[in-house]
Amino acid sequence: MHSVPQANFLNPAVQQDCRLFIGLPVISSVHVNAANSGFTLNQLLDKQPDNTYTIDADFVTTKLAPRNFFTSEAHTSLLAVGLRRDAYYFTFSINEKDNTMVLYQRDIALLALDGNTQFEGKTVSMQSTGAFFNHYREYALGVSKQIDDATTIGVKAKLLFGKLNAETPKMNVSLFTEENTFNLFFDADSRLNSSLPYSIEADSSGNYVIVERYDAPLKDYILNRSNPGFALDFGFLYRYSDEVVFSGSLLDVGFLRYASHLTNYSLMGEYQYDGPLNDSVITEDYVNDLLNSLTDNMEDELSTNAYYHFLTPRLLLGATYEWSPKISINALWYNRFHQMKYQTGFMLSALARPLENLETSLSWSYMNRSALNLGVGIAYGRSPLQVYLVSDNILAPLFPMNTKNLNLRFGVNIHLGCSAPKEKITGCGCYWLQQAEEERNRKEKKLHRR
Repeated sequence: MHSVPQANFLNPAVQQDCRLFIGLPVISSVHVNAANSGFTLNQLLDKQPDNTYTIDADFVTTKLAPRNFFTSEAHTSLLAVGLRRDAYYFTFSINEKDNTMVLYQRDIALLALDGNTQFEGKTVSMQSTGAFFNHYREYALGVSKQIDDATTIGVKAKLLFGKLNAETPKMNVSLFTEENTFNLFFDADSRLNSSLPYSIEADSSGNYVIVERYDAPLKDYILNRSNPGFALDFGFLYRYSDEVVFSGSLLDVGFLRYASHLTNYSLMGEYQYDGPLNDSVITEDYVNDLLNSLTDNMEDELSTNAYYHFLTPRLLLGATYEWSPKISINALWYNRFHQMKYQTGFMLSALARPLENLETSLSWSYMNRSALNLGVGIAYGRSPLQVYLVSDNILAPLFPMNTKNLNLRFGVNIHLGCSAPKEKITGCGCYWLQQAEEERNRKEKKLHRR
């Protein structure tokens, strides 16, 4: 839906046909997303006769993938501006971003539910397990240029400032269950980094406790610039023919360096734990006893060193076919490259402009091991006001127990200096391509007259 300026967030080559775009503070773009590749709540929970729920261990055993993940995003634009001048389109935005990813393995869930008898004589590895949380502010400056009638390219440079972070960049932990005794043998090489108001410290007796590192006013937290970073976005649009347009973008290639309110904790070594778990469910007391035993008998290290957090790049490749003057068919391949997990998805959508100032879309997606994703989008108005709402899974609020994905973006935009709307949806809805071409033709005619 390239008539919505926020499409530039996903492809910096996208331009607007209006001379000036202004995103109203906060409400120009509110984006929330949550996804779980492992299960829906109906699959995981088994309803009992007394209307309570228990975890369905059979589902965990037979249907959960060997490696699974949960992700969430909450993004808000504090300011967004776009300015078009001839073949160029300039953008500037300030965005607040909150991203979370948790990776977990099926064997860990089975161990927690049914104990370690099932793993007698076997090793359970946590190598692909981890948690990553990052909250940062982004100042983005972008430029897009129409190279010729067929090609438009865009690039965006982003200055980042980290606010909160916690991650487990290394989680090389394995658990071996000894036959007959069911004792646990741990082999660990793990690390935790964090930049948070709370951290781990050793008390007078040598035990680790969680303490409050700072109690800063909200203003100090908002203006914290001690954790800088940098990232780049790239994008292109290529008109293959009058009916077909290809597009692509590579986003979030960059990093943050966290240097304030730090905690680094490492745990290394081997240890035999003689508290058999058998078939019992893991309890809080069991976990505390196990953790204390690990820290007492393995090599651990606590420090406050600066560290780098790398963003998760995303690659989007798309194609558009103009079915009729007011309808186009689109395909999109989505890829996300996390250091511990490759995430991919595919979408088919139809875009239509039934009225002069109304653009609509209908989509179907396969993502996060789920095909039950029906999306809709609507953008109404053009100049001076435009309101829009887009979702990749509009069924999620109606059937929350049966969904793996929740996605929504909405906002209000201001457009100024707009030309007369085009009747035709050029490939991918790029009206500005058609308008720039017409302006170039008019200039060439003037030159010929001279």
